[in-house]
Amino acid sequence: MNSQKRPFFFSKIRGKSNRRKINVCSEAETNADFNKMNQDDSSKTLLDPVQNHCDVQEIVTRDFSSTEINYPYRWVILGVLWITYVVVFLNRLSVGPLAPFFKEELGITSAKVGFVLSAGAFGYLLTQLPVGWLADKIGSRWPIAIGEIIAGIAMSAQIFSKSYSSLLVLMFVTGLGCGFLAPSTTQAVILWFPKKERATVMGLKQTAVNVGGIIGAATLPSVALVLGWRFGFLMLGIISVMIGILSLILYREPPLSMPSNKNEVASKTAATPLLEILKNREIWFVAMAAFFLNWVEMAMIAHFVLFLTKSLLYSVVMAGGLLALAEVAGAVSRPLSGFVSDRIFGGRRKSIFMFFAIVAATMCLILGIFGLRLVWLIYPVVFFLGVGAIGFGGVYLTLLSELGGRGGAGKAAGLGSTVAVFGSILGPPSFGHIVDISGSYQLAWLSLALMGTLCAVLLIFVREDRRKI
Repeated sequence: MNSQKRPFFFSKIRGKSNRRKINVCSEAETNADFNKMNQDDSSKTLLDPVQNHCDVQEIVTRDFSSTEINYPYRWVILGVLWITYVVVFLNRLSVGPLAPFFKEELGITSAKVGFVLSAGAFGYLLTQLPVGWLADKIGSRWPIAIGEIIAGIAMSAQIFSKSYSSLLVLMFVTGLGCGFLAPSTTQAVILWFPKKERATVMGLKQTAVNVGGIIGAATLPSVALVLGWRFGFLMLGIISVMIGILSLILYREPPLSMPSNKNEVASKTAATPLLEILKNREIWFVAMAAFFLNWVEMAMIAHFVLFLTKSLLYSVVMAGGLLALAEVAGAVSRPLSGFVSDRIFGGRRKSIFMFFAIVAATMCLILGIFGLRLVWLIYPVVFFLGVGAIGFGGVYLTLLSELGGRGGAGKAAGLGSTVAVFGSILGPPSFGHIVDISGSYQLAWLSLALMGTLCAVLLIFVREDRRKI
């Protein structure tokens, strides 16, 4: 083949291969020839899909079991996915840093401030499954870009916000846009990265959640003090639109799937029906397990500073520092646990996920029983609580997507995120309600220990051998 026609991000293939040329006159004929040639057990055929029009192309026939397929451009893809996800969580978590400013100006209650955050979460929830289906149909490139641009336009429109109702509606639309990113970026990792790298890369992508929160907390109050809270939203909106356009330029759909066996090669373009995803019991077990651990994560994040200041009499600065310690522990454990899953556990995910659930449940149990008597032991407890309650995202999303397969990764991620987000919505008010009716945090922490235990129990029933990739 003429090397000048090959995009620079296409794969490099090392090893011996047999080459021959055929005429390719249409995409349909290409796929038919591709599937026909892969029916032979003695060889696997890799078709270079550079052109769909009638032309002479080269087919490389080889045994994939002894082949190293390398996509250097996948690291550019990781960079695109990471920065787009950082911006998503800058948008989603912007309410907290800016709340004191718009609360005072609009004269709203603390409960109404909470509803602003819930409006964004509800919009985020609604788009998960539809966008997962869309990503499996057309790829991740357009959903990522469109989601960023929708969120950016809604955030920018806050500059004209004069009332609580307009603030609420625009945050809902922002959530709709942000919801495009979870299933589409997850699908992109599954399609671009081989099995031995997936959980590590998924963990690296998920660190964007923490980084987005940290950047927002560090910068938005200063912007609001100098220019006003509307300009804080406007700044994020402009950044979001710019990153959406940049992702459209830089992101490429993978030239072909990363095959690990003959069946994957033969079915690389087949989309898994949504009904099949909805009937998959393993996906539901994993999604419900994430629901319970998300419950623990968001309840802990929402109430931890209050717990430390009210029950343990810590200063606000000290309590904030301990919450930051938990966030850092979670951020570090995401890619680290992925590396352990990929390289040490041979691609097994369930045992790592169960480890997170057990650690989270144990730390919540310790806080519920010994919270007032921990003294200096609070530091390791908080660190491991961050590991268990925050660090599970990468391994969980990898397992969920692998159960969905190449043709269903987006839908599986969308379904899982839809279920898990309910835990994020229900966890914080439930924890607070238990504190209100009991008058202490002991029962609230014990309730979180129960949720972590339920997560671990559900994972027992997951058959990891039913993963499709």
